[in-house]
Amino acid sequence: MDKHYESPDWLKGSAWEVLEGQGDYSIFLEGAELAGFKPILEGKSLVTVMAPNDEAFATYLTKAGKGSIADFTVAELQKLIGFHIMYYSYTEDKLVNFRPGQGDDATEDEKNVGAGLYYKFRTRSYEAPTLEIDTAGNEVTVYHAEAMLPVFSYRMFDTKGIDAKYNYEYFYSGSTWTGDQGFNVSNASVDEYEVITGNGYLYMVDRVVEPLNTIYNELKSRSDYSTYLKLYDNYDYYEYDDQLTVDFGNGTDLYLHLHELPLASIALEWPSSNYRNIYTNSSLAFSTFAPSNTAFDQFFDEYWAPGGYANLDSVNSIAMRYLIRNTFYGSSIVFPEEIKGGEVVNSYNTTIYFDVDAVPAENRVVCQNGVFYGLEELTPPDMYKSVTGPAFQNKDLSWYLYMLDATSLLVGLSSDESSFTLLIPSNAQMTEGGMGVVDGELWSSDDGDYASMSNSAMTETVNLHTVTGNKTISTSGTQVLRTNIPYSYWYLKDGQITTSVLFNSYFENPSSTVEFYDLTETSYNGLPWSNGKAYTYDSPEIFRPVLSTASAEYRLAITSDATYPYQKFSQLLRTAGVVNSSAGTIDFLDVVRADEAHFMVFVPTNDALDAAIAAGKIPGVDTAGGLTDADALAAYLRCYFVPAEYNGLTTYPYLGSGVNGNYSTIRSYLSGGNIASTLTITDNGSKLSVQLNDASYGTGTSVDVVPDFDYFPFSYSDGGVHYINGVL
Repeated sequence: MDKHYESPDWLKGSAWEVLEGQGDYSIFLEGAELAGFKPILEGKSLVTVMAPNDEAFATYLTKAGKGSIADFTVAELQKLIGFHIMYYSYTEDKLVNFRPGQGDDATEDEKNVGAGLYYKFRTRSYEAPTLEIDTAGNEVTVYHAEAMLPVFSYRMFDTKGIDAKYNYEYFYSGSTWTGDQGFNVSNASVDEYEVITGNGYLYMVDRVVEPLNTIYNELKSRSDYSTYLKLYDNYDYYEYDDQLTVDFGNGTDLYLHLHELPLASIALEWPSSNYRNIYTNSSLAFSTFAPSNTAFDQFFDEYWAPGGYANLDSVNSIAMRYLIRNTFYGSSIVFPEEIKGGEVVNSYNTTIYFDVDAVPAENRVVCQNGVFYGLEELTPPDMYKSVTGPAFQNKDLSWYLYMLDATSLLVGLSSDESSFTLLIPSNAQMTEGGMGVVDGELWSSDDGDYASMSNSAMTETVNLHTVTGNKTISTSGTQVLRTNIPYSYWYLKDGQITTSVLFNSYFENPSSTVEFYDLTETSYNGLPWSNGKAYTYDSPEIFRPVLSTASAEYRLAITSDATYPYQKFSQLLRTAGVVNSSAGTIDFLDVVRADEAHFMVFVPTNDALDAAIAAGKIPGVDTAGGLTDADALAAYLRCYFVPAEYNGLTTYPYLGSGVNGNYSTIRSYLSGGNIASTLTITDNGSKLSVQLNDASYGTGTSVDVVPDFDYFPFSYSDGGVHYINGVL
């Protein structure tokens, strides 16, 4: 057995013995002994050592203002020397392309997946737990894991498809990339690879590998980034860790300093507190793009101060959250070439961009848990510059953010892949509409009780305020714009606005008056928003998508008051026996209702019907209005109704709607297409007209939609209504 376990002749001894035999590593070995690492290097553990020679260490000591290695405290040496000593034994090939979880029998294809991206290695460098104050004001003991050492191999840059020299030296401007066939170890080049010892491998490096901060500590060390750190720490918390307490607490409860997802926990040395989770700890890294205090001040003066905010602390918390979420990447280390290529996206999947070459060299820092970019200019996220911008910029419009954020519509409305036209209600309008903000959440008194506003109600409200497409609002004449609620519209008259929801009051009560409200177009520093137009409006309260409790069908079924211009048509429906008066339904619309589909109906005015009845033009009715044939009258009345979805319609016809052509009537629909019955709808740009083409009645005269209502359809959840000046 002794012979079996004999060291081969070519093995030169332990890591300590090999370095000692080299003769010019005495400073490193002295520091290792003072720090308590001599037993480890002598063979009590497997190690990989990045060893700087005496010349490299002398240079470092001069830079650090030390006369000798003994001038450092033990804690300083544990951090410094320990950063050169990795756990475990790694060959050159393993360090070039570390494969956690894969054996030596891994295929080339398996080795090429994420090659070189497992770049961080656990070292013996550590700091003692620290006492910190948690968010509740309690003193807690925070555990610090051993530092991770970055090894940048050529495989990493090949996998990312970026230039190794440019991207490495971007961060290490005082170092030289020499790893085209191997790797650089943080700030150091490797002079000699894979020196074999009895308990691991030595790599001779050309300089001392300087210990790295976490990103969090890097920020703490820079007073000119205090604003950013304060804002980031608005989302921090401390979490008790049971396993760490059992393993290392010695009777003291141990905590981790974390940040709320999706923010990266930049205070952690390891992304996982479990040392066995090598896959995550070696690859997952954070990249922070932090604006300086000066950058924040400048952006505040240019963006928020004109919007009515007094100081940075008063800016809406949602606006600030989206800004902070644009300043980090939480999955991997990010190099400048990737920023330039638009390959880096934030947690809401929009591109992070800034001028990487404008970042001063001293503000480009590799950290043990990622990289830090210190920016001299604040580049806001897309939503700050898009049509949602007014809500981010203006204090008086900021409550709308609570809807935009809660409904998950914000990112889509900010995208430059599409264009939009938005209405932005003010806080005062939302208050008058029965809304308020309580503990950062939007509440509403819709149901009489003040309660959290439902997501569906907020979604419909946002969609009523949104039109897809960059629309120009005309200052003269009438205009209809489809909102993002199906069959709901903005109605514009001489540059003023109302909605189809409010316009329905004409249909429900002809003596009512519908107000049109002034629009004001907003801008970003006098420039248009990046993906469309945004307007404010001066309605006393917010436009709401709350439709009348009475549907179009119900109104047509039950109305008997002659002051309503559709009363005669309603009476004919009842005369034909197709109305269930107690339910307020029309029997031939049953199929449409069952399919949750929509209909369009063209209703002759009372005057038009009186003239037609007197002229004997209404089948099943005599010239005095008496019923002669209920079935004939019912069949004829079905010709006035057009089922929308059945005809491929996603909107009710209006001037400019693009609805032109022949559309099957309910009469044809109910016959399964066996009866040829269509309405020809014509939009010539100045008026709408309809014409009946029916196997039983022939081709009728074209009649016009009544212009008194400016060709705006009355739009209900079940159907749309136009008045016409004649009968079909």
